[in-house]
Amino acid sequence: MKVIPNLGKKLRIGRQLTWGSLILFLLVLLLNGLLSSTPLSLMIFTFLPLLILLPGLYIERYKTISMLCFVTLLYFVVTVTNLFAPTANLLDVAELVLLVILFSAAMMFSRWKQYSLYQDDSDE
Repeated sequence: MKVIPNLGKKLRIGRQLTWGSLILFLLVLLLNGLLSSTPLSLMIFTFLPLLILLPGLYIERYKTISMLCFVTLLYFVVTVTNLFAPTANLLDVAELVLLVILFSAAMMFSRWKQYSLYQDDSDE
């Protein structure tokens, strides 16, 4: 197995970027929904895929973090579509930037987390 230097530091940065961008994305998504007068039932449906993943993210299962990447792609498609609508606003741009950061950070965090599990097993 390939040994990755500074893996603990990379895990910490990946964890912070993933959680930070996820929380900011949820806030921007909520704010955008409130400003556009989206019905509460639709907002709950919008948040549900991300909320389902929160327990696994808290435990830091690398498979759940990988699933976050796939779920992020669904939000990315919707956000890009919203950006080309005549009603696009700066919150849509903020969503797109946060989604790109979230996807990249979660992808790397998942990979580093998987490496850390294998490196811990090889040390014993």
